[in-house]
Order: sequence, then structure tokens, then C-alpha cells
Amino acid sequence: EHYRSRVAEDVSSSSRNYKPLIMKVFLLLCVVALATAKHYSMRVLEKGTLFRETIQTEGKYQLVEVPAHNDRDHIVVLSNLELGQAVYCFPEKGMCFLIPTAEHGAEPDSQVLEAGMDQVMTQRSGFLGAWETVVKDNKWVVMEQNVDRSILTDSRLRTFHKDLPLHMVEKLPEDAVMLQESTDAGATVKRQLIDRTCRNNALPRHMYAVTSPSGCEYLVFCTTDEVTNDSNCPRRHVTDTFYMACLCCPEHTSMSQCLHCRDLPCNFGDCP
Repeated sequence: EHYRSRVAEDVSSSSRNYKPLIMKVFLLLCVVALATAKHYSMRVLEKGTLFRETIQTEGKYQLVEVPAHNDRDHIVVLSNLELGQAVYCFPEKGMCFLIPTAEHGAEPDSQVLEAGMDQVMTQRSGFLGAWETVVKDNKWVVMEQNVDRSILTDSRLRTFHKDLPLHMVEKLPEDAVMLQESTDAGATVKRQLIDRTCRNNALPRHMYAVTSPSGCEYLVFCTTDEVTNDSNCPRRHVTDTFYMACLCCPEHTSMSQCLHCRDLPCNFGDCP
């Protein structure tokens, strides 16, 4: 009995001795993480409007924030480059979008962005003019609304602006037919769709309408040629506009004539 008691005391003592060590290791990991994070604050001049964009890189993560300016909304974007996912949020509009980073216009390596931003900071005094950039214009269509965030395997992405609904998007088709905002003939033609009848017995099809939020980022990437040692530093103005999919008869031209302007699934079987 005395032996068992002594062993228990030794185990308890060892646990107490390890606690400070565990805490030190945890603090060291935090310091390393902070040391690898890089922060940038870049002044951007666009159409006479001067604003400040902030960028943070930390290994596989990139965090970009751009204030509202001209016809663009305030955005905050967190990307996981390893997973190829970005949560693109409009805090004031109350919504986020799940975007594939491979199609967004960013490079898949934070070091390339860091090299570009370092150049902006050191050689350009942290300033970038919109006229010096190449525009990468992204058009996204909402595929699924109010996605369950549990599908996100990365906890940082999952909890990023977790109070806002998350919508899944993909690139808008190049041959997409765009709709006007509204028309007075909506009620009549909607009844046509409900009755599953279009003019000349045509099948309903998807058409698209722009939603209100749109954002943009200014990003600079630098790569170095291993042979010539020359640097290539493209400056990109990445714009993002979001569209909703509507179910319409081929003759329709406006949102109010169509059904399901906020949902992609077709209620009439397979859509053409």
C-alpha cells in the first residue's frame, strides 16, 4: 500500500513538473507563428479615390481587407492556399461566399505574394496606382445558398465571420444570358413557368442576374527566373462580381419574369 501511494505521489509530481514545460512549448509555438506572419498596409489610388488595403500572410493563410471605395463594397477575405478555398465576406452586406482560390487570380504560394508586397513597400513607398495593374475580372454565380459550415475542414475558415451566411459559388458560364432588373409583365409570365409552359413549348433555361455586392483586391506577385535571375512582378486588380441563377423561358429578359432567382436547382427536371 505504501508503495502504491509513493508511485501515485511520483506521478503527480511528474505531472506538475511537466506543466511548465508544456506551457513553454505552447508559448514558443505561438511566437513562431507570429514571427512567420507578415503584415502589409498598401495605399491604393483608384479613379481619384485613395484608400488603404491591408494584407497578412501566414504560411498557407492569406488575409486581405479592402475598404468600400467607388462602386466596390468593403470586403474581408481569408484564404487557405493548401486547401484551395477562400471565404470572401461582405460584413456590411451580411454575407460570405466560398470561392475556389485556383480560379480567383491569386498565386498558390504566399512567398510569391510576400515578395511582391515587399517590393511595393521598399521600392514604391507602399503605393500602387490602379492604372499600373492588369484587371482580373471574376464573375461568380451562386450555386448553393446557406451552406453548412461544417463542410469546411479548416477551423479558421469555418469560424471566419461565422455569424454570416455562406454561399457556394463557381465561375459564371462564358455564354451566360444576362437579365435586366425588372419588368411589369412578371406576374403573367411567371404563371407560364408555374404551368410549365413556355412559348412554342420551349424548355426553361438558366439565365443570370447580378447581385448587389462586388469587391476587389490589389495584389502584387514576384517570381525570379532561376537561370537569368530576372524578376517578374505582375500587379493585379482582382475584381469579383456575384450573380444569381434564374429559371426562365427563352423569351424572358428580366428577373421578375423568372423563377428561382436565388436558387440554382431546377424544379422542371434536367435543365438544358
